Amino acid sequence: MALQALIAFAAAAIVSVGAWRLGALDRGGTIAGTAVGAAVFGFGGLNAAAILVFFFVSSSALSALSGGNERSRRGARQVLANGSVAALAAVMIPFHPLAGLGFLGALAAATADTWATEIGVRSGARPRSILTFEVQEPGTSGAISLPGTVGSAVGACAVGAAGAWLLGEGGLRCALVVAISGLAGSLFDSLLGAGPQAGYRCPECGSSPEVARHADCPATAERISGLPGLDNDAVNFLATQVGALLCVIGGALW
Repeated sequence: MALQALIAFAAAAIVSVGAWRLGALDRGGTIAGTAVGAAVFGFGGLNAAAILVFFFVSSSALSALSGGNERSRRGARQVLANGSVAALAAVMIPFHPLAGLGFLGALAAATADTWATEIGVRSGARPRSILTFEVQEPGTSGAISLPGTVGSAVGACAVGAAGAWLLGEGGLRCALVVAISGLAGSLFDSLLGAGPQAGYRCPECGSSPEVARHADCPATAERISGLPGLDNDAVNFLATQVGALLCVIGGALW
């Protein structure tokens, strides 16, 4: 058991440090990524870790493509917002038969949301608010477009297919439940983004970031709308919980 834990930690550290060297993570994100990866590898095994790596590599690759918003290194809060629910579910895999579905649902929601954003902002389509249907600027929280929604569905399906294949969680039914749960989690993210999510304005650089502490600026942005503390990272965290919960419920019902 101790040897397995050591191997899991070492493997997660190697992947996270590699991501830091490539500019995908900052130092805090590297530490958080190591913790998430070690938990998933240590309790979920190599196949679960492979699905986590797929999420991270595919999301980072999309972020690196030209035509999107300016890329910044992911910090600890971003890593934990997208990966902590999946890591907790992975820890429960040896102890509960539905934990694997919770792991897949959380990752499907994170993947669906990330792919929706990255594909949507590069599509050239003008997104609309999911609540008011008013045209929004690309990248606006709570705004969706057809290309972004298709990308979201494809990302969720990819995690579902990987889970059915690598984790053997129930074949086509598993892939379907995971895909639907991931897409639902992503849409829930958009609903919060268009509604109660906090909006910020930085008095120093004039930007409108999704979190108070934003990249490449020493100042803290001021909240100008929405609920205190419900920034983009908090919304992502809640969305992965929705994906995990729906997936577990779906698994229990089948």
